[in-house]
Amino acid sequence: PTPMALPPEAYTRGRAHETHSSGGSPESSPSPRQREVSTETRATRIRIYYTGGTLGMMRDSNGHLLPAPENLEKQLSSFPELDNEDFPAYTFSQWDPLLDSAEISPEDWNKMVNDLEDDYFDYDGFVIIHGTDTMGYTASALSFKLENLGKPVILTGSQIPLMDSINDARRNLLTSMIIAGNYEIPEVCVFFNNVLLRGNRCLKVDSWGLNAFASPNYPELGTLGRCFNILNENILPHPRGRFRGNRAMSSQVICIRTVPGFNPCTLSNLLQPPLEGLILELYGTGTGPGWRAGGLISAVKNAVERGIVVVVTSQCRKGSVDLNAYAAGAIISGAGVVSGMDMTTECAAVKLSFLLGQGLSTQDVRRLMGINMRGEMKGEFTSHRRRLMHSQPRAKVHPSDGSCDGGLTVPSSVKEKSTKGRECP
Repeated sequence: PTPMALPPEAYTRGRAHETHSSGGSPESSPSPRQREVSTETRATRIRIYYTGGTLGMMRDSNGHLLPAPENLEKQLSSFPELDNEDFPAYTFSQWDPLLDSAEISPEDWNKMVNDLEDDYFDYDGFVIIHGTDTMGYTASALSFKLENLGKPVILTGSQIPLMDSINDARRNLLTSMIIAGNYEIPEVCVFFNNVLLRGNRCLKVDSWGLNAFASPNYPELGTLGRCFNILNENILPHPRGRFRGNRAMSSQVICIRTVPGFNPCTLSNLLQPPLEGLILELYGTGTGPGWRAGGLISAVKNAVERGIVVVVTSQCRKGSVDLNAYAAGAIISGAGVVSGMDMTTECAAVKLSFLLGQGLSTQDVRRLMGINMRGEMKGEFTSHRRRLMHSQPRAKVHPSDGSCDGGLTVPSSVKEKSTKGRECP
């Protein structure tokens, strides 16, 4: 699909941004520094949502980082790069209050869905500025909640705030804006340091270094060097259906990481109503402690029989669960668990919460956990939506205003936008 081209009068004359809270209507505010930037010739325009995070913070007198509501807009408006005719026009909006990513919740994800759904047909791409600690969870959640996504949604942040003299914030933000405005990438992505990653494939791997995110089980979507190189063969195809947001999720999911000496009684005590789903992080390809004695197997089997969906992921960053590789894994498989294959634990937890919120039967949730829906795991995309969604309702249906319908269709092809910028050979 060709990106929507807006008439010149749709752009804000004389300034390329405005500020409003995510929950209300846009309200213009005076620019901290009026810039004579004509947007009439800009080919594309993007929307930036500043939800919070290190990127826009400032330091107090003790050196502690604190949210600074007016800081990021002021600094962004002063960037000389924005005068470049090839740079996309943009609209800036800010959450009020700014969010600490450690406090992220499904309600916050739904706020993002609301914003994106409201703005979807008015912009060519979107940038979400987010704290790094839970960025992998948010990227995974949005990949499922944004059904039939046909435009780039780029999450980014930084390890060092923009206000520091040496930082990674400026490059991360400006590059994310360029990607969102110049490339047709129908995915939720994370751009950090030098790489563009599929959102539901990445995880934070470094709490200190600038190369903080990695995608151990899937290659990069793009790389930044002397120029930006998009790897089209790794990008999802375009969807066929109409875009829509899905806000339904279950909050009754927990994640447990086993350790040597793990007491199965602890697991049994946790696997009680109203719990609906368990992500069980086991060793290597899917082995766990106490399988000879049977305590872990018994606890898992009892939970499965009560309708709890148990998904096994690996404690290893790279590789895949293979419950048939060892006798211990085969015994665990016999208890009725679902293999998470090569999904990250972050993605598996969010996907399970998403599916449990759709009013599906337990059988169909288990089946869909093993199917590649959004590029989150190895395996081909399913070509028949009907085959996926013929399920019977679950005994307990979560209230929702959305469903899986429309999000599991087979997309067609991906096409890079034309851009005046320099391209890699």
